[in-house]
Amino acid sequence: MTRMLRLALAAAITLSLALPLCADITNGGFETGDFTGWTADSNWKIMDNGSAWYSGWRGKYWAWSGGKGEASVGKLTSKPFTLDKDAVQIMISGWASIHGTGKPRRWNYVTLNLAGNGKEIDRVYAPDTTVFVSAILDCANYRGELAYVQAVDDADQDTFSMLCIDDVRTISPPASYKQPAPPVPAFDPKKSAKIEDGQYRVEVNRANGSITRIYDKRGGLDLIREPRLAESFKFTLPIPGKEPWQTIEANYVIGSQQKLASIKTEPNKITLRWGKPLVNYLGEKYDASATQTIELTPDGVLMNLRVDNRTRYQIGEMFFPMLGGVTGIGKTIRQLKTTQFVKPASADSASSSEIFKVFANGTSWGDVGPEQVYTYPKDIPEPWMEFYAPKLGRSVYFGSHDPADREKVLRLEMKPGISATTREDGNWPRPEELRGEPAGVVVSFVHFANSPAEKAYDAAPVLVAFHDGDWHEGRRIYHEGKGK
Repeated sequence: MTRMLRLALAAAITLSLALPLCADITNGGFETGDFTGWTADSNWKIMDNGSAWYSGWRGKYWAWSGGKGEASVGKLTSKPFTLDKDAVQIMISGWASIHGTGKPRRWNYVTLNLAGNGKEIDRVYAPDTTVFVSAILDCANYRGELAYVQAVDDADQDTFSMLCIDDVRTISPPASYKQPAPPVPAFDPKKSAKIEDGQYRVEVNRANGSITRIYDKRGGLDLIREPRLAESFKFTLPIPGKEPWQTIEANYVIGSQQKLASIKTEPNKITLRWGKPLVNYLGEKYDASATQTIELTPDGVLMNLRVDNRTRYQIGEMFFPMLGGVTGIGKTIRQLKTTQFVKPASADSASSSEIFKVFANGTSWGDVGPEQVYTYPKDIPEPWMEFYAPKLGRSVYFGSHDPADREKVLRLEMKPGISATTREDGNWPRPEELRGEPAGVVVSFVHFANSPAEKAYDAAPVLVAFHDGDWHEGRRIYHEGKGK
């Protein structure tokens, strides 16, 4: 026996002595009222049902990371156990960000790790709610091996910094766990027009010009999975009143409510034109028209819009482009639900959240549904975002390549709405509650145009691009695109 092998065997024996093994997750629900079966740093504390902050745990007790204050940090680690099923389920609550902003980073998570070498198998983050929700750690490829669960509170802030877990157990995932994502509607040349190249296929509605599909051929992924929520653009023509408070700001002209006048398709470009008059949400007519181009470029799908405004009103806000019906990216239901919304947090960092499971309403000003808004450059240092599918290692980039570098807002709206409270499966409406109605997120940039009356307005060009990897590649696309 070589000296190296003797040392390896000694290390393995030492590890086995240090980490007693068990077939089940010892005290997975903390119902002993203490940390039996767990190793806890001093910030972790066992809580009971006397707490007024949190709700939805199971049994009497649960684990909380705020025992020494919100800014305290530390880990809670289970004894190793055998992965006898395809997943580990936990109940989790707490915060991965401050009010969903993710500043200065995303924090507070639970990992599933192999006991022998500490390899991370899967990870879930706190859901940004004080309601315990169910989360699944995938271990289908590691059945029979020894693993441990570790809850990590690494949030050193004074607020929105706590993590809670309960009811840790191995499970056979429900059928929906690996259920394929619903198919998107088949292309109908009578209802839709399309352009495509080796990378993308883009489809638009022939009646109103809404974008109904952006398909990533390389990844086999769709950005828009619910075309009933498809959009194109929206802008306001504020009607001034005698007093400022009497001004009608929300005089919306909505692209999906306009009749498309013409559509021109070329090998890599489609041109959509809405002729005058355009109508507002009440059907009132205005002397204005709009032209949008969608072009397939080596960098991705490039979109431009011009509004010829011949009215006596200025253009107030401009929403462009509006991509409606986003429900995540992936090939299974779980991949859709675990898709991360990622935005830049600083020059060299990003923050993320799982909005397709828990959509946090960030404002009280939404005109239709819950919304999240991030102002550039106040809230985000650069005007781009991504949707990232961790299991696939694939992302889709959505960035404003504005040559004028104007102030703008990144906006996400959830339609038709969210549940009043976060439930075990998140806060999206359930199928039985929708009763056949569509649900999804609308993504757009909002420009504070304030464009003079009787003058054309050009919205900032926006690029949509699928790519391998995470937000680092998205940031590269933005910086390269700024120079073009």
